[in-house]
Amino acid sequence: MKIMRNYCFLLITLLFLFSLSCEEKQLLPITESKGKPQKVTDVQVEVVPGGAIINYRIPNVEDILGVKGVYTLSSGESYEAMASFYENKLEVLGFNDTMSHEVKIYTFNRAEELSDPVVVSFTPLESPLSKVSKTVSIISDFGGAQFNWINEEKAPLNFEFLTQDSLGRMQTMRIITSEADTSRYSLRGYEPTPRLFAAIIRDYWNNVTDTIYPPEGTIVPMFEERLDKTKMTIMKLGNDANFTNWEGMDSYLIDDDYDNFGHSPNSSLPAPFTIDLGETAKISRVVLFQRKFSDSYYNWGNPKKISIYGSVTKPSQSGDWSEWTKIMDAEVIKPSGSPTGTVTDEDMAAAGEGHEFVFELTQEPLRYVRIVVHSTWEGTTFTHPAEVDVFGEVVNE
Repeated sequence: MKIMRNYCFLLITLLFLFSLSCEEKQLLPITESKGKPQKVTDVQVEVVPGGAIINYRIPNVEDILGVKGVYTLSSGESYEAMASFYENKLEVLGFNDTMSHEVKIYTFNRAEELSDPVVVSFTPLESPLSKVSKTVSIISDFGGAQFNWINEEKAPLNFEFLTQDSLGRMQTMRIITSEADTSRYSLRGYEPTPRLFAAIIRDYWNNVTDTIYPPEGTIVPMFEERLDKTKMTIMKLGNDANFTNWEGMDSYLIDDDYDNFGHSPNSSLPAPFTIDLGETAKISRVVLFQRKFSDSYYNWGNPKKISIYGSVTKPSQSGDWSEWTKIMDAEVIKPSGSPTGTVTDEDMAAAGEGHEFVFELTQEPLRYVRIVVHSTWEGTTFTHPAEVDVFGEVVNE
């Protein structure tokens, strides 16, 4: 009988809990209303590219939780800008025109009630998207087209690069996000025959430019090939580093095997090495590959900061730096920006493709290339690059 009573009690309890769970739940404010909140006062407007910064004074009322602005872009999309009680300004952004616009400013309290609106009118300055679109240039590059632009506001923008497919239709080939003040991107892999290239730019608020074409319409990609490594040799200049340590070999730097590597000794940084291309070429880019160490990249002695030098005439055996022209200082970029020890799939893919260092189109032809490794990803005093590819066009000597 005792077991039966316990069973009945348990059954009744479960039925009671089930009935509670079936009741309709009502989402109510967490705080009771203390009346409609007061409006902001002393409103001042500072117009900025693509919007305005609204400054104001919040009523000194404990119940007020924050301020929000409600506005509509010229595209018809509605947006809200929010600020807490501890701030005294709202950033109202996303406009891609210079017409007059309105924003309604509300305070709201803990009971989720809104004040009466304060309507503010303003005319934004020219948007970052509009400014950038006017600076885009598309010119012929090695194997394709080079896109250049200026983003003086450093606004985060999406850039869509297009060219023709095999049927002549414009297709998106790559999309990148950039907020750098000046940027360059190249689409490559095309024959030196006339073709269309174009760009489309979007911002965070989904404003979008018209398709941007070069003024001349089609452009002709410059011829580009990967230079023949069977003609290359690693020169041993007097002040070059030795890359024959810990299973490394100098020749491994240009042997087309991306699994082996050259390895400099301890305390060898900065570590230069010199490549005789075996022929004179107008170089488009140098691609540096990291050693895959412990099944990862961006670690141990993999190069981080480098310099690239060039010469058209045979250098002295001493390695006299006065005979060399610096082409660039550069850095191996980790796409995710993660700290050492954290590597994303995007990082791994970038390292697998190699790190590209692009030469200016005005660069004179070169026969000799000298690369100096200044620092590594884990601060070692040695380095172990895996491979170097050189691209461009061989010229007649």
